[in-house]
Amino acid sequence: MFVWAAASVIAASCVNSTPARDPTLPTPSALSPTRQPAPRLLSAAAVADTFVDAINRQDFVTAFTLLDASSRAKLKDADELRGRYEAVRTTALASRMETQLRGGLLYQDERATATLVTRWESSLVGAFEVTSTLGLVFDPSADDWRASWTPDAIIPGLTSGILRMEREETQRGAIYAADGTPLAIQREFITIGVQRSAIVGPDEERRLLDLLSQITQLAPEAIKAKYADRPEDWFSPIADVEEALIDEYYDHIKRFPAISVRSRFQRHYPNPNLAPHVVGFVGFIPPESLAAYRARGFQGDEQIGLSGVEAAADALIGGAPGGALKLFSGGYLTVLAERPAVQGQDVTLTISPALQLAAQRLLGERRGAVVVLRAEDSAVLAMASSPTFSQTNLTGRAIQEGALLNRATQGQYPPGSTFKMVTMAAGIGEGVTTPDEVFRDPGFWDGYGVAFRKTCWLRSGHGRISLQAGLTASCNVVFYEVGKRLQEKSAYVLGEYARKFGFGARTGIELPEAAGLVPDPDWKQRALGEAWTGGDTVNLAVGQGFMLVTPLQVAQMTAAIANGGLVRHPYLIASPRPKRSVETAARLPLTPAALEAIQRGMVGVTRDARLGTTAYRFAGFDYCFDAEGRVVLCSRIPAPARASARRLIVAGKSGTAQAGGNAKPFAWFTAYAPADAPEIVVTALLENIGEGSSYAAPLVRQIIEAYYGLAISPTPRDRRENE
Repeated sequence: MFVWAAASVIAASCVNSTPARDPTLPTPSALSPTRQPAPRLLSAAAVADTFVDAINRQDFVTAFTLLDASSRAKLKDADELRGRYEAVRTTALASRMETQLRGGLLYQDERATATLVTRWESSLVGAFEVTSTLGLVFDPSADDWRASWTPDAIIPGLTSGILRMEREETQRGAIYAADGTPLAIQREFITIGVQRSAIVGPDEERRLLDLLSQITQLAPEAIKAKYADRPEDWFSPIADVEEALIDEYYDHIKRFPAISVRSRFQRHYPNPNLAPHVVGFVGFIPPESLAAYRARGFQGDEQIGLSGVEAAADALIGGAPGGALKLFSGGYLTVLAERPAVQGQDVTLTISPALQLAAQRLLGERRGAVVVLRAEDSAVLAMASSPTFSQTNLTGRAIQEGALLNRATQGQYPPGSTFKMVTMAAGIGEGVTTPDEVFRDPGFWDGYGVAFRKTCWLRSGHGRISLQAGLTASCNVVFYEVGKRLQEKSAYVLGEYARKFGFGARTGIELPEAAGLVPDPDWKQRALGEAWTGGDTVNLAVGQGFMLVTPLQVAQMTAAIANGGLVRHPYLIASPRPKRSVETAARLPLTPAALEAIQRGMVGVTRDARLGTTAYRFAGFDYCFDAEGRVVLCSRIPAPARASARRLIVAGKSGTAQAGGNAKPFAWFTAYAPADAPEIVVTALLENIGEGSSYAAPLVRQIIEAYYGLAISPTPRDRRENE
C-alpha cells in the first residue's frame, strides 16, 4: 500500500541525511530500545489524512482498510461503514458533508487523537459544523498506525446516542380578492391514515383493512391502493372523517399501531368558480420537481401550487419547512443545528370579484380571453379564460379540452390590426411618414409589383386617407406602404419597435405566461433556414405573418398608450407587493405629437361614423359624467348643462387575425376608457369566430358597461365584414 511505503521512504530519507555520528556519543546499541518518534508521527498523520480523504470521496473500501482490528471486527465490512455514514446523512437531510483535519495530532504512548471538523449542508436546517475526534493506535503487528473508529468520529455522542431530525411544518397562506373575498384558504380536516411499515403481517393487515372499510365506507382494495406504493415510513392519508366517527371507533383504532388519526389542513376554495385560472390550485409535488423541492427541505408528500398564483407565488404563499437536528445521548439533549420554518404569507390580489364574474359571464363558453387592467398602474382587475374549470371539480374532460390553459397569459395568437399602433409609431419615429400624410387606397397595394398584390379589407378602397385616419379605418394599404418604407430603412426596425411595446417577452405578471414571438431576419434564418423578405415586413406591419402575442401583452401595450407612454408591468398581487419604482417602467419611443395621433386614431375607431371600424358597435353608447361624477345617460343631464358635460368616450382598436387554413379568424378588440382620463383598459380575444369588430368589440363594450354599473347592452347577432 503506497501510503505506508511513502512513509518508509520519508523515514529513510531522514536517516540518510543525518550527519556523521559523533564518536563521543554512545552507540545506538547503548541507547534504550524505544521507537523513533519521527517515523511514528509521520505515519499517524498520514493515516488520519488518508482516512479523511477516503471518507470525503466516499471510498469506504480504502477507509475500512485503515481501521484497526477492533474497529473492523465491530463493523464487519466496508459496506457497514458506508451505511453508518449514510444513515447520518439521511437523518440530517445532508446534501453534502466534508471533513477536514484541524491542528496537529495529540500523542500519548501508543495512541494519538486527530481533531476533525465536518461541515454539513442540510436541505432542512442549512449549513452547520460539527467538531469530533478520530482515534489512532499503533499496531505492533503491522509496525504502523491504524484508525480506531467509532460513530463518535462523525458526531460526538453518537455511539450511544440517537440522532433525530424534528420537522417544523409550515402553514400555507390564504389568497384574497381586492375586497377581502376569500379565494383560497386552509381548512382543518381530521384524516385517518396508515403507516405501512407498522403493519405486522398479512393477518393484521386484513383486520386493519376491514376496520378502515367500516369507518370510511371504502372498499378494502381501494384503501390498500392508497398506501401500497407510498414510502413505508410515510403517513398515507386514507380519508377525511368526522370527529364523532373517530370517537365511536377509538377503542378499535388504538389496537392497530399502523393506523393514525391526524388533524391536518387542506386547501379549500370557498369560491371555486371565481377566477380559477388566476387563483390556480394545489396538488402533490410532480415527480420531475421532487428533487428540487427535497433540496429545499420538503419531505416530498406536501402539496404545492400547480397553477395560477398558487404556482407562480408558491414560495411566498407556501413558505418553507424548518426543523432541528437533535442528538439524545447520555441523558443530554444537544441541538446540532436548527432553522425555523418560514410560514406562508397571505396575499391579496387586485382582482375585483364583481367585475371578474361579469367578465366570465359575458365571455361565456366562447373560447378566448378577457383582460381588464387599471390604466393608472396596470393592476389586473379581471382576467377570464374560456373554456374554464372549477377548482373543486377538476374533471379529466376539462383537462382534455384545454381548460387549464390560461389563454390570457399563455395563449399565443397573431395580433392582427391591433399591431397597427406599433407600425404607426415606428413609421413616425423613424421619419418615414407623419400623422397627416395622405395615402391613396384604391382597394389594393402593388408596392412589390402586381404579381405580389395585396388587397384592403374594403374592396372599393378608402381613397385618399391620412395615416391617423388610416388607423381609425384600419386601412391595410396605408400600413402596407409604411411597412415597405420601414423595410427599406432596416429589416429589423419594426421588430425593435414591437419589443419596445412589450412584445416578445414575458410581462412579469405573477402567473405562468408565454413570451410570444417577434420575428426578425435572424429568427427566420435560425428557425426556418430562410432569408427575410420585404413581404415579411409588410405582413408584420398589419399584424400577420409569424408574429405571436398574448392578450395580456396587447393589454399592456394599450395601457402604455392610454397612460401617456409608460410600459408598466401588469401585476396581480396587491399585498405584499414588491415596490416597482416609476423608473423601472420603459417609455414608448414616441413624441407627444405621435402619441396623440395614435390616441386620436383610436378614438375615431369607436366615434367616427364614416371610418371607425366599430362605431356601429358603439351606437347608443351615449353616456356622460354628471355633477357628482356618476356615469349616466347624457339625455338625463339637464339640457343647459348637457352641452358642456364630460362624455364617457372609448378609444379602441379592432383586429382580425387570420388563423390559417379554413379556420375562422381570431377576433380582437382592445380599448381604454374614458379616452380623456383613462381608468380601465379592456382587451378581448375570441378564437376562430370572425371579425374583431363583429364579435370582440361588443364584448369589450359590455365589460366597460359592467365596470361603470351601466345597463349591459345585448350581444348583437349581426356581423359586418371589415378589416
